[in-house]
Amino acid sequence: MQPDYSILFRDNPDFYPSWEEFYNFDLSYPENILNLIEQASVLPHDFYRIVAAYTLMPSGLTKRVPCLFFYGASGSGKTTISKLIAKIHGVTPIASSTTYAAIRNILRSNRKIYVSTPHPSDPSKPPVSRLIDANTILVWEDIDSDTFRRNPNIYVLFKVGYDKETDTVVISGKEIGTIEKFRCFAHNVLSSIHPIHTMGEYKELRRRLLVIPTKKLDDIDAELLDINSINWDGFSTKFNEFWSLDQAEIFLTIRSSLSNLKGLTSQQKTISLDLIATGVSTGIWSDEIEAVQELKECFEWINKDVKTEASNLEKLLSEFVLDIEKTAKEANVTPCIYTQQLRTIIKAWYEKSWLLEKPSHKETRLIMNKLNYRSNSKGQWSKIF
Repeated sequence: MQPDYSILFRDNPDFYPSWEEFYNFDLSYPENILNLIEQASVLPHDFYRIVAAYTLMPSGLTKRVPCLFFYGASGSGKTTISKLIAKIHGVTPIASSTTYAAIRNILRSNRKIYVSTPHPSDPSKPPVSRLIDANTILVWEDIDSDTFRRNPNIYVLFKVGYDKETDTVVISGKEIGTIEKFRCFAHNVLSSIHPIHTMGEYKELRRRLLVIPTKKLDDIDAELLDINSINWDGFSTKFNEFWSLDQAEIFLTIRSSLSNLKGLTSQQKTISLDLIATGVSTGIWSDEIEAVQELKECFEWINKDVKTEASNLEKLLSEFVLDIEKTAKEANVTPCIYTQQLRTIIKAWYEKSWLLEKPSHKETRLIMNKLNYRSNSKGQWSKIF
């Protein structure tokens, strides 16, 4: 009979040290969360406090939140930091292959909990049980570029689940001709090697992403925290212990003061208010000015990355034209490109996500003119020598 190996880990903490050995009890809970994130990851930009604030957000209080997206090459630590967030909340990461029905069940079981509260009309009577919004989070493992194509329903969850007021999804019921409604609001953490934030087909989701780039760890000498070798039992209870009624009141007071927040676009402000209120109320940021400055830097990086990808049209057209000219030279004919041929190749680039948007005719014409090509009434592009 196989022995119970768990006895070795339970009786010898050297084999499986407790999280308490890495927790500084002289610091606050939010300070420890920030320290753990810094010890477990190396980010190319100083976005650690953004990650900490997101991790600390209480979904039972928030209204609109972005999706936290860790983007980087294989071995850059994005999965590690996602797993750490899962440990902090005591949840199991969701594989990208998980079915829509299973995800729906996870949402339904995690979003609401029963709590015992004083009797609303007579405190002398026994407490009553109430169903309330639970503090929870969904952590997704390695989303690939085809995940949403294979299962568009999951894409809908991400697209509408950021706003608690408009997160109702209607699906077919178990009985023929019936429908079911369920609410999909959730804090979502996802990671991928694919630049989902630059893909044109996911334009709606892109506006709701908070992208955190990660850095490949091959050449880094720093010794990072091995979260897989730590016993995290009991750690997740500290989250709800921290979010007491007093702490929740501080959060709500700060959020209500952010109505005239300056420095972010309307869309950025919409998805950032709860994040900023969390960061300021927990002491991650000293005030909203500091929070806005760091978030602006993050959004600027995202926009820069998107624009870099957007410049692909000129690069792709240049390479396409060179191939046409090479073929024409070998055949000893004048280079000629048919308008329909050009439209077809541009459509293919867009469908492969090599372009963020379908370019307008004007954009295409300006680049082709720059490459010394002009169109004629016969539907052809000819080179001007």
